[in-house]
Amino acid sequence: MSKKIPKSVSISTADAARIQSVSNQKSCAQQRRNLEVNTIIWLDLNVSSTNDNLSAKVRLRQAINHFETFEDKQKCIDHIVSLESEKIYFIISGSLGESVVPLIHDKPQTEAIYVFCFNKAKHEEWAKRYQKVCAVSTNIDDICDQLTKDVAVSSNNLVSMTAVSPNTNGKEINKQEASFMYFQLLVNILTHFAHKDSTKQELIDLCRMVYAGNNKEVNAIHQFHKAYSKEQAIEWYTKECFLYRMLNKALRTQDIDMLFKLGFFIQDLHEELRNLQISSTTRLGRTITVYRGLGIPNKEFESLQNKVGGLLSMNSFLSTSVQEAVAPRFARSSLGRSDTMPVLFEMVVDTEKCRQPFSNIDTVSDFSAENGILFSMGTVFRIVSIKKLKKEDVWNVKLELNGDEDIELSVLTNHMTRELGESNNLNTLGMLLIKMGENSRAQQYFQMLLADTSLDQSAHALALNNLGTVYKNQGDYEKALKSYEKSLEIYLVSLPPNHPDIATTYNNVGLVYDNQGDYEKALKSYETSLKIRLISLPPNHPDIARTYNNIGVVYDNC
Repeated sequence: MSKKIPKSVSISTADAARIQSVSNQKSCAQQRRNLEVNTIIWLDLNVSSTNDNLSAKVRLRQAINHFETFEDKQKCIDHIVSLESEKIYFIISGSLGESVVPLIHDKPQTEAIYVFCFNKAKHEEWAKRYQKVCAVSTNIDDICDQLTKDVAVSSNNLVSMTAVSPNTNGKEINKQEASFMYFQLLVNILTHFAHKDSTKQELIDLCRMVYAGNNKEVNAIHQFHKAYSKEQAIEWYTKECFLYRMLNKALRTQDIDMLFKLGFFIQDLHEELRNLQISSTTRLGRTITVYRGLGIPNKEFESLQNKVGGLLSMNSFLSTSVQEAVAPRFARSSLGRSDTMPVLFEMVVDTEKCRQPFSNIDTVSDFSAENGILFSMGTVFRIVSIKKLKKEDVWNVKLELNGDEDIELSVLTNHMTRELGESNNLNTLGMLLIKMGENSRAQQYFQMLLADTSLDQSAHALALNNLGTVYKNQGDYEKALKSYEKSLEIYLVSLPPNHPDIATTYNNVGLVYDNQGDYEKALKSYETSLKIRLISLPPNHPDIARTYNNIGVVYDNC
C-alpha cells in the first residue's frame, strides 16, 4: 500500500516566496483559463455590489473553481452559447430570470439554473416550466448548498466515450472510426512518451495561476508539489481536488497541450494500475462483472443504440464497482431530465484479455469504497446489447471486454498502420488529425511540437512538413511553402540525398505550386521527387504512381 498523503503541509518561507513569484508573473489569460469542465456564470445587475455576493463567490469556488460574472444580459447569453464543451451552472437574478432562462435553458452546456431573488413565490411560478431550474431562493447560502450537491451528482456523468459501428471493412475509415483510433494512438503515446523533468513544475505553476484565490485548491496544489510520488497516483486521482477534474476535462476535450502537461501523472496512474493488476487478478478470478451508472445525453444514447455489436472506447479512466446495487443509484440521478437518459453499464471482464490495465483500488484509494475497480483510459469493450430494465426507467447496456485478438479492432489498427506507417511517434498523432480533417487542431499540435527544443532534427523537419500540409489544406499556400522549404533545408543537410522523405517534401512543394496555378514550378518539383523515388523505392511503390499522376495532371492543365 502506498504511503498516505498528508492532510496538510506547512509552507516554508522559500516556498512562499516562489509562490508569490509565480503569482506576480501570471498572465490575465492564464488566470481566466478554465482547466475543468464546470463553470459558474452569475448574471445580476448588482452582482458585485454587496458583501454577501462577494462572500458567496468565495464559497462557490470551493465547488467550481471557474467563476464568471456578468451585468450585461446579451454579453452573458452570447458567452454561454460559445461554451460548447463546458457544463454551466447559471445563477441569475429574479429580475432577469424570466426573460433570459428560456434563451439558454435548452442549450446542452446549461447544466443547472439557480434563481436568486427577493420574491420566491413569484419566481417559483414561472420557474416550474423549466426542469433545469434547481433552486429559487432569497438566500444565497441555500443556492450555494444546492449547487454543491448538484455538482457532486453531475460529476459522476463526466465519462467520455467513442463508439464505432460493427463490421468495419478496413477499406475506408469514416471520421468516427478515425476518432476512435486517434484516441487509441493518443493513449499509446501518452503512456510511453518520455516526459521532460520540468513538466511537473510547469503544471504546478499553471495550477497556481488558475486556482489563485481558491484556498482549498491552493493548499492541495502545495501538497501535491511537496508530497506527490508516482506510487501515490491512484490516491491523488481519487482525491477530491484539482487533478481529477483537470484530467477529466483534458481527456473529454482531448486538449493535447494539457494532456502533455499531465502526461507524467497519466503514466504514473497507468503504471500503478498495471502493477496492482498483477497482484489483484488472481483474487478477482478469471471473469468478473462490474457496473457503472451514468446519465447520458439523449443524442449520445441514440448513437450508442445504433452501434450494438460495435466497439466502445472509454476515453477516460473509468471507475466501476462489482456491487450491482450501487451503480443504479447513479443512473437514477438523471431521472426527471428530458435531455438525459439514465443508463446502467454492465461490463463482463475476462481478466486475461484486457489490453489496458485495471485493478481493484480499495487499498490505495483516497475515499472509502468497497470493491472499486478502476480501468485505465482507452479500455475497449464490445457492445453486446441495450435493453430497458423491467419496472424501471433505466437502460441496461451490456458490454464485454475486448482483447488483442478482436478482429474488428485489428482491422482498424491495420488500416491506420497502412495510412500512417508503422511508427508511433508524436508526429503520427498530428498526421491522424489531418486525416480526420481536424486541421486547426493539427496546426496547434504541430506548433506545440516545434516549440519543443528537445525535438531531434528528423522529428523537427517532419513536423514542419506536416504543418505545411495543414496550411495547404487551409488554402494558405504562402505559409505552406515556407514550412515545406524549412523542412527541406533540414532534410538536405541531415539525410542522404536520395532519401524518400526528401522526395515527399518536393512532392508537397509541387502540390502547392499546382494549387497556385504555377505549373512550371510544380512540374519541376514533381520531377525532382520522381527522380529520387525511382532510386529509393521499389518500382511498384504507390508513391511513384502518385508522382506520375501528379505530373500527368500538370500537363493536362497546361
